[in-house]
Amino acid sequence: MRKTLALLSAALLLGGCASLPPPLADQTAAVAKWRQHYADVAAIESFSLLGRAASGGGVGVKADLRWRQFDDGRFDVRLAGPFGAGAISISGTEREVEIRTKDGVEYTAAPEAWLLQRAGWTFPVRGLRWWARGLPSPETPAQPLFDADGRLAELQQGGWTFRYTEYQDVEGIALPRRFEASSSAITLKLIVDRWDTHPPAAGS
Repeated sequence: MRKTLALLSAALLLGGCASLPPPLADQTAAVAKWRQHYADVAAIESFSLLGRAASGGGVGVKADLRWRQFDDGRFDVRLAGPFGAGAISISGTEREVEIRTKDGVEYTAAPEAWLLQRAGWTFPVRGLRWWARGLPSPETPAQPLFDADGRLAELQQGGWTFRYTEYQDVEGIALPRRFEASSSAITLKLIVDRWDTHPPAAGS
């Protein structure tokens, strides 16, 4: 299994240039816009996205990311290096997931720790259905900062710090295109290339 995970995390260098975060707005003025933005985005309970994740530091990771979120809280995510190398599939809920590699299947309630132990890198699995949309998770306390349009510019929650540097219009709603997720173990840059807010139902 280590060999499989190593295929995904080894020798894949971080690409692209760092993006500067947007300037922070007057927070009092931004809160009113945030309330409407939150309502619009939170209404998207099921979605799929295609994107890329890359990291620097001690372990260089560059992977394609596919996330499908269902309205009952379940998700299915696939991470893979170039040409599908070292593919990992993670599915389940925020409470327990099934992790599939070419070496077999494992179950865990701590997928972030599992990835860090096996691969030497990790990404924010538990709250990603919220954070990918540019929303704080309702599960734990959060410290948000907003931009002038009432969108998240920075968020500290669950041991992660998120910095949102670019949004994109998806059917009239602003959803993240570029953001950075950092913890004590890793810093990841994520780019969402495509959003689908009307994905196929589970099993289709």
